[in-house]
Amino acid sequence: MVLLRVVDVIADIFAQIGPQHTPSNELVPDKFRSKWFLTPWQHAFEFVCYLSILVPLSIWSYHRAVQHPMWKAQRPVRSATALDKALGVGTGLSYFAIVYYKALAPGMWRLPYALQPCHTLTLLLTILTVARGKTANLLFQVYVTMSWSSVLALSFPDMSDYEHWGDCFNYFYEHIMMLVVPVVLCYTGRFDYIGSPSWILFGFTFIALYHAAILQIVVLVTEINVATLMTPPAVLKDIGIYYRPAQYLICFTLHWIYNGAIALAVACFSAPVTTNQVPSPKRL
Repeated sequence: MVLLRVVDVIADIFAQIGPQHTPSNELVPDKFRSKWFLTPWQHAFEFVCYLSILVPLSIWSYHRAVQHPMWKAQRPVRSATALDKALGVGTGLSYFAIVYYKALAPGMWRLPYALQPCHTLTLLLTILTVARGKTANLLFQVYVTMSWSSVLALSFPDMSDYEHWGDCFNYFYEHIMMLVVPVVLCYTGRFDYIGSPSWILFGFTFIALYHAAILQIVVLVTEINVATLMTPPAVLKDIGIYYRPAQYLICFTLHWIYNGAIALAVACFSAPVTTNQVPSPKRL
């Protein structure tokens, strides 16, 4: 089959750019190094499968999302206020601290961890405090759907590679800001939260593609086990070679539970529709 031939070609590329018998950076502690827990062929097979599912799903959900009445009627994103800029400085300093402390490691081996989803979302949030236009609004909708990752990080903090007090402090500061700042941006009228099923689905495909495509290449080239893409976390080790599909399934479930709770909370706290108001169109 042509598809299997494509997988074979990608597997050969992954084997060439991925971990070899001799580590490329001897300074990386063994427990953080990328290893072939899965074969290069399985990495390639999953890579093709994830992209084959996520890309069409992302396109479909995006086209559904932009048909939502609230998206069509959105007002222009206002200019950044002093409060917006202050929030941007707060999240920006957090991201700077992330990069700074990770660069302190010998040979800067921890730097690839700055590309983990939570840290990338912090950088995105910093940009959103001052960005304008429809793209900013789109990225805000995506950001909110993925903010459950900060709840997970606060509930089960993993600081196994953290050595500095400031780094540990910033870990909690960053994830708290990830939850507080979008609420403030909505409350002060910078963005309008939509939270329809199509937007929730698009948000998942957006970050899942980042995880399955971009970070897949990162963990191979850097030989650092970013986002446990090469070796499973302890809680999933018993699942064996199927740990990555299980990981995505767990994240997909948490994604819908979290965003369903947000949508319900927003609906409960929003002003009730009076009999004189025109009923809102069904959400897409």
